[in-house]
Amino acid sequence: MALALALMVNAQTTKKHEVQSGETLYSIARLYNVAVASLLQINPGLDSDHIMAGQTINVPANAQQTTVTPVATQQPEQQTIQQQVLQQVRQQVQAKQGIEVPSTPNRPRYKTMHEVQKKETLYSISRQYGVTVDQLINANPDLKKGKLKKGVVLNIPYTMAEDVEYQVEQQRIKEEESKPKVIMYPTIKVAVILPFSKTEEKVSAESQKMINLYQGFLLAVDSMKQHGCNVEVFAYDEVSPVTPVASILQRAEMKEMQLIIGPIRQWNLKSVADFAHQNGITHVVPLSNELSLVNEHPTTFQVNTNNSLVYNQVYNRFCVMHQNHNVIFVSMNDRGDNMPYIADFKKNLEEKGVQYINASVGDFATVHDALKPGVSNVIIPTSGSSAAFETLCKKLDALNLTTEYSVQLFGFPEWQTLTNKYDKYLGKYQCQFFTSFYSNSFSPRTQQFNSRFRRWFNQDQYNSFPKYGELGYDIGAYFLKGLKDFGSSFYENIHNYSYISMEFPMMFEKKNSWSGYQNLSMMIVTHRTDGSVFVR
Repeated sequence: MALALALMVNAQTTKKHEVQSGETLYSIARLYNVAVASLLQINPGLDSDHIMAGQTINVPANAQQTTVTPVATQQPEQQTIQQQVLQQVRQQVQAKQGIEVPSTPNRPRYKTMHEVQKKETLYSISRQYGVTVDQLINANPDLKKGKLKKGVVLNIPYTMAEDVEYQVEQQRIKEEESKPKVIMYPTIKVAVILPFSKTEEKVSAESQKMINLYQGFLLAVDSMKQHGCNVEVFAYDEVSPVTPVASILQRAEMKEMQLIIGPIRQWNLKSVADFAHQNGITHVVPLSNELSLVNEHPTTFQVNTNNSLVYNQVYNRFCVMHQNHNVIFVSMNDRGDNMPYIADFKKNLEEKGVQYINASVGDFATVHDALKPGVSNVIIPTSGSSAAFETLCKKLDALNLTTEYSVQLFGFPEWQTLTNKYDKYLGKYQCQFFTSFYSNSFSPRTQQFNSRFRRWFNQDQYNSFPKYGELGYDIGAYFLKGLKDFGSSFYENIHNYSYISMEFPMMFEKKNSWSGYQNLSMMIVTHRTDGSVFVR
C-alpha cells in the first residue's frame, strides 16, 4: 500500500518533459525555473551527466516554462538584433554545433582554462561556468574519447549570454562602420548665383530685389560668424553676358562649395541642380516652385512652396478651424477668380462633411439670405484681387448688419498687400488668409532686422512681397546653421533642429529617396478687430 500511495502522489505532482537535442539537465532546470536537485529527486536513477534526446523526464507539475526576454531599457533595434542572435545561438546549440565566434586580440577563442579536480564531473564544471555539457564537449573534442580525468586542462567556452552580447556588439560596430563618416566643415563655402545685373545703367526692380536677397544673406552670415561659424561667400551675376551660368559652374572653386543659392532664371536651374547633385552640394532654389525640378535632384531644396501642396494644407486647416461655422462661397465674377482652387475647396469640404452655401456678389441678396445670426459666418470670395476685396467689403457695409451677425472673410495670399489702404476692412471683418510667407511689420524681431538692414546698407528693403532681404536672411540662417551643426549629415538631421523664421518658415520634406526637398510650410494670418495680427 505504501508503494502504491507513493506512485499516486508522484503522478499528481509531476508532468512530463521530452528531452530535445542539445538540452542538458541544467538547461531544463532553467527552462522550468526549478533546481537541478528537484529534478534529480523526482527522477530516481537519472544520470545527470548523460541525458539523451527523446528521453522523458518528470518535472514539477506547477513549474512554468520561462522565456528569455530583452532588457526593457534596450532600444527596439537592439532588441531585434539580440533576439536574432539568440535564436541563432539556440539553433546551433540544439544541433550540437556550438557557436563559432572568431577570436580577436580583445576576445580569445575561449573564455578561460580549467584544471579538472578530483570528483569533478562535466556537469559540475558546466554549472560552475554557466555553460552546457555539450558546449564543454564541443570545446574539448578529446572528451568524446574517454572519461574525465583529474589534471586534464579544459577549454571553457563563453556562456550563451556572453556570445549573444558579443555578437550584438559586433553587429553594432559593423553597422556603425558601414555608415558614411560625418565630415564637419571648418569653413562653409557658399556660391550665390543671382541676376544682380551689374551692367544695367539703372537698377531695375528685379535687380534691387536680388540685391536685397543677397544683403539679407550677408546679415545671416554675420550673425552666424558671431556664433563661431566661418563662412566664405562667392557671388556671381547670373545674367552677365561675359560669364554665363555654364562657365560659372566650370570654375575650379565651385566643386569645393558646401552650399549654392540660386539661380533665379528657370532655364538655368536644371544645370545648377545637376551640378550640385553630381558633386554632393546642397542647392537652394529661392523662388521657383516647379515640382519637376525637385523631383529629380536629391540635394536641391525649394523654399517657395508649390501651390498644389499649399492648397491641400489650406483645405485641411480650414476644416479644423471652421467645421462648425456657416461657410459661404461668394462668386465675384472677377478676372482674378481662381475657380480650380475653389472647386477643389468645395470638393474637400464635401468629403469631410462640412456644409457650405453658394452666393453671388452680382445678386447680393443671396449673400444676405445665406448669413445666419448667432453663429460665425465665414465668407470665401472666389478672387483675391484688391478690386474684388473692396467690392465685397463695401457691399457688406451696405447691409448694416447688427452685432448678432458675426462675419469673417477667408481669402488669398494677395491680401497681405492690402495693408494700409484697407486696414479698416481687414480688422472689421477679421480677415483671414493663407500664405507660405509673411512679413509681420508689428513683430519686434522684424523691426530690429529692418533697423539693422538700414545701418548696414543705408537703405530700406525694396517694398515688395515677399520682402527679399528677409528671405535672404531666412535662407542663410537656416542652411548655414544646419551645415555648421551637422556637417555632411545635414540631410539625415533635417528634422532634428528648428529655426524661427523671419518671413519664410522652413519645413522640408522628401517625396521619395531620389527626390529633393520641398518646403511644406503654410501659415494662416488673421487680422483682429483691435488692429493686431495673429499668425499660426
